[in-house]
Amino acid sequence: MRRLAIALLCLAALVSCARPGTVPTPGDAPPGDAATEWTTYQADVTAVRLSDDPRSLVLTVALLADADGCSRNPRVTYLVEENNHIYANVVQDSRLSGVVGACPTHTPGEVTLTTPGPIAGRLVVLNQEPWKRDGGQYRRCDPTFGCDPMPADHCDPAWISVAVRGMDVSRHSVGTPEGCDGRWLVMTVPFDPVPCGAEPRPGCDASVTVRRYFLRWAGEHGWSTIAGSTEAGCGRVHSAEPAFPRRLCADLPKP
Repeated sequence: MRRLAIALLCLAALVSCARPGTVPTPGDAPPGDAATEWTTYQADVTAVRLSDDPRSLVLTVALLADADGCSRNPRVTYLVEENNHIYANVVQDSRLSGVVGACPTHTPGEVTLTTPGPIAGRLVVLNQEPWKRDGGQYRRCDPTFGCDPMPADHCDPAWISVAVRGMDVSRHSVGTPEGCDGRWLVMTVPFDPVPCGAEPRPGCDASVTVRRYFLRWAGEHGWSTIAGSTEAGCGRVHSAEPAFPRRLCADLPKP
């Protein structure tokens, strides 16, 4: 009887220690090992095209690559239709993305996005980036000009604003073109148009420093600054770019 009681006590102890999901299996790694835990990450979308199904689009995505465990299960999550827009997140799972150097490259993959009804010409927002239909495929909307075509006129105020935002000036600064022919641009830009704030502070000097900038059209990147000056006329631009046309700056007063 004594031996039977001891055996029953041992069996009870074994049963109480066994919990679902904690039984180790061959190859299991210690808990908390970042290289063995699959985590969800964003999968960048590089292209969007139509499919044979009017309710679906085929997304080309950049998947982590170079080792087993870099990427699996690319998919669409959080699919919402609202205000003639389709919003979705595109993700992948990885257990090596947190390991430095484990997944140094990307490989293209495909994910299908399917909505309950026809997609038609609706704007598609993937990972917070809008895409607009352009013929048989979609194009990513420009971060500056949105989904509308960029102005063909390089002297358009929109292009001027982009150039000023790339300068080391106040976010309140606005460029004033003095000469522009689509290839060359000269304009004045105040360093800070409101140095004393919207309501001038007592004792603040409200004088504004203004410089003249000379720029060259750089293609899809917009305007590129050649030189800056506080002098009259063409200033020092010809020492940096002799081809800058004098007709655009020779008669300009000191800024």
